[in-house]
Amino acid sequence: EIMPSLVGSEMCIRDRYTKAASVLGVGYPEMMVLYALESMGELTQKQIAENFGMQKQTVHTVVSALQKKGYLLLEASEGDKREKRIVLTESGQVYAHRMIAPLRKAEEKVYRTIGNERLQAMCEILDLFNLLFERELSGGLGSE
Repeated sequence: EIMPSLVGSEMCIRDRYTKAASVLGVGYPEMMVLYALESMGELTQKQIAENFGMQKQTVHTVVSALQKKGYLLLEASEGDKREKRIVLTESGQVYAHRMIAPLRKAEEKVYRTIGNERLQAMCEILDLFNLLFERELSGGLGSE
């Protein structure tokens, strides 16, 4: 059966990123928040949570800690003043780059080996799987 293999592969990928965070001397959640901001620019906590499969409370905790260290600023969102955009400060940009650059370099080597076309197909299939699985789960487990 393919499902245990799919779930196992996803868990292995997360484990690799967790190990990378450990090597870099940070926790996985902090690394992923920095990864999100370094690669995608200014985001809200909600966007980070949704795009990177993290709990909103975890993102909030990491953002608060990084803000206290002077690495982040929270600015009112233009459309919705209640939502705050997370902005890396100058020192935050340096810190994020120092953390994320080695990871991105390793990813790029893997990407070159696999090829853009296969990676794009993988992303499209995983996005479809996540969409369909979310629909199934929203119907309630065991409701059949």
